[in-house]
Amino acid sequence: MSEPEQLSEFAKSLKLFGGLHLSALAISLLAIVLIPFIGRCLSAINRRRMMWLLVAFAIGQELVDYGNRASLRELTLIKDLPLHLCQYSLIIATVGLITRKRFCFEFAYLIGTTGALQAMITPAPAGLDNMTYLVTFFTHHAILVMFPIWNIVVDDMVTTRGAIQRTMLFVNLMGIPVATVNWLIGSNYMYLCTKPGVDSPFLVGDWPWYLLGLEVVALLLMAIASVPMIYLRRKGQAEQILNKFKGPKFEFGICLGFRD
Repeated sequence: MSEPEQLSEFAKSLKLFGGLHLSALAISLLAIVLIPFIGRCLSAINRRRMMWLLVAFAIGQELVDYGNRASLRELTLIKDLPLHLCQYSLIIATVGLITRKRFCFEFAYLIGTTGALQAMITPAPAGLDNMTYLVTFFTHHAILVMFPIWNIVVDDMVTTRGAIQRTMLFVNLMGIPVATVNWLIGSNYMYLCTKPGVDSPFLVGDWPWYLLGLEVVALLLMAIASVPMIYLRRKGQAEQILNKFKGPKFEFGICLGFRD
């Protein structure tokens, strides 16, 4: 069982919903909403260019993050493998942005609008050792939310039936190798061993009960996140039906069973 992380002086100075937290949250939410809609207004070739700029930015901020860690302490297997949920989810979201693979999009959307958004609202202070850490933390999670929103706004993608089940199955299956790594090296990836050091109404009880609680909360939040997707699916189906009657060969008489 891993020990709780010691907080740095900078982390201790951070206040939940304090000025710095609210500023970072507001900027992140603005970028999440604004950038995909800018992309939708661009031509096809410029959209593609902007997409690759976003990918490069995502990679760049990860390099800055690891560079910042290395400047403060030695990188270790216990703390620095990309095995936390939001870390490997960003890899999947980036693949989804580039390839438009449905599973990658659905996974990133459901994790981004639940886990990543929740992480920005109630960030765990452990590990936020300086301002660069704070900036890369919010940038990382904002990108994780933004990429599937781009898929929706720019690529007209929506989740399909069974997306929640597939996402939850994948997360739980990923827990097996991650738990094995935790056991072997004494780490706490995916917070499978101890709770993150953050005040959150979603973290109830000690190990392992808080994990079960998180499963229930994740299902509820994913169900809520799926509501706009259900609306978009039905809207798309309705538009497809209406488009059948908009062609030059289909007049009002077609509805009565007559052709020209």
